Order: sequence, then C-alpha cells, then structure tokens
Amino acid sequence: MPLVLLVREFEVDELVSFDDVIRAVEDGFKLLGSGNAVNLPRRRAIVSGAVLHVLQGMVLGDYRVAGLKTYLSTRHGTRFVVVLFSLDSGELLAVVEADRLGQLRTGAASAVATKYMARRDSSVLGIVGSGVQARAQFEALSRVLNLKLVKVFSRSREHAERFARYIGSRGFDTVVASDYEEVCRGVDVLVTATNSKDPFIRSSYIAPGMHINAIGSNWANRAELAPDAVLMADVIAVDDVVQAREEAGDLIMAGDVVWSRVAPLADVVVGRVRGRSSDGSITVFKSLGIAVEDLVLAKLIYDRAVREGRGVEVEFRGVFR
Repeated sequence: MPLVLLVREFEVDELVSFDDVIRAVEDGFKLLGSGNAVNLPRRRAIVSGAVLHVLQGMVLGDYRVAGLKTYLSTRHGTRFVVVLFSLDSGELLAVVEADRLGQLRTGAASAVATKYMARRDSSVLGIVGSGVQARAQFEALSRVLNLKLVKVFSRSREHAERFARYIGSRGFDTVVASDYEEVCRGVDVLVTATNSKDPFIRSSYIAPGMHINAIGSNWANRAELAPDAVLMADVIAVDDVVQAREEAGDLIMAGDVVWSRVAPLADVVVGRVRGRSSDGSITVFKSLGIAVEDLVLAKLIYDRAVREGRGVEVEFRGVFR
C-alpha cells in the first residue's frame, strides 16, 4: 500500500534552517531560468466569503517533483498545504502544512533578490510592517546582508517596538521610526511587508542606490509602492511576469510604461538580465509568491523528514496503474 507523508506545521522549522531555505529557493530560480522548471500563475476561485488559491508547477534538477500549493481564505482564517508528487515514480510523496513554509520561502525569495540586486555594501535595512512576514524578511535578509542597523516602522507603535526588541535580541542595532518617510531615510534595502490597500512609499522617500523588496500584496487592486516610486526603478524583478501582470497592483497602477523595466527574477539569477547597472541604480523586487518556490522547499522538507523519521505516514489508495 503506498504511503504518503504528512508533515505538520510545527515540524517545518525543526527540519530546515533559513540558510537551507535560501539555497533551495535560489536553486529553484536557477532551474526556472535554465528551462528546468515550469511555473503556472496563481488561479483563484471566488465565492462570497471564500477564496480558493492554487499555484502549480514542476521542478527538475535534483528535485524532480510536481505539485501544487493551495489555500482557502475565509473569515475564519487561511489554511495552506503543499501537495508533492514524484516525477520519477508518479507517486504522491507528501502533504506539507504550509503556513510557515510560505513565510520561509517568501523571505528566501527576497534574500535571493537582494543578493543579486542590492549594492554589495548595503548595511542598513528598513522594514515596514511587524507581522510574521516582516519577521521572516528580517531573518532571511540578515543572512545575506552585513547589517549594521535595522529600522522598523508599523502603524502600531506597540507592534513596532516589540519587533525591534526581537531584532535587538538577535544582536542587531535597531531603531523604531516614527513614519514611512523616516523608515526609508538612509536605508540601503527597504522591505514593505504590510496588508495595506493603498500605497504609502512615495518617490520622495527613495534615494539613489536603494533596493526595495515589496512583498505585501498579490492583488491587482492593492499596492504598497506609489506609481511615482515604482517609476524611479531602473530594474524591476518579479517572480513571474505573467502572474505579475495579473496580480502586482504596485506595477499595474504605474501604467504600461513600467513593463519595459520588468524581468523575471530567474533571468537575473542566471545572468540573462543585470540586476543592477550601477551603485546609484534603484532596484525593486515585487514578490508575489510562485509554485516553484513552494515545491523546492517542500521537497527539501520531505527529504529531511524521511531522513529523520519525522512526519506521519498515511496509507493512500488513490493510485491507478
């Protein structure tokens, strides 16, 4: 009887480190950029009070998996899972609970973008937001930047101060900014990780040489970066261009002129597109989240779980031969 491994939410952090995750996600973009992965844009089924999201793809290389991430959003919350198949055997390998997985891969995607697009001497990080995604961004970026200072801002001062204390507990100097403009002042890399519907980063807040990771929204009617801020960018990377044309409100609101500056992050990673032309260039990574990121991380988690005897094996009869 075929067995499927269920990997539970609490096991994810115990099985992988952020360094592992960043390497896997970078692998995913290299495979995507070399034609060894397939990614399909997110699809949504919507009824009153509920949205079902599905991302699907295939990854070759050392991973050799196909699968999907799906999640249902309702007024009760959101539940995420990744379903993972072997391309070699056709078997269903695993079902991985994927809330933390999503935080990890989103942080890792920003780390990969920052590695290839930020100035090499970047040392001051600004973060707008104070939730779990903002924390994952800090955790990931602290591994690819030689940080001297982290500035944080949240509309809740209490939340910002709590986040700053966490950053300080990790050994980094930190400052709580009083507004959006202040958190941008003097930073080399800026992260926006909010649920804001309306843009709040203006062109006047952005200095030459800055790199921005905008991760907060994947809906066409929401944005964190104002159109004038987006249009300052020399290079804009996205995890998937087709998906960005459907979901990236920051770019859509900036108008058709912006798309000549947009490239897949995979092309930047494999060297097809330069991530930065000079130290004075302004660069943006508009993160949306794609299946390839989920699949490489789910495979890494699955392999570790098998090796360490983690997860729960479940008999699965849905096999046709």
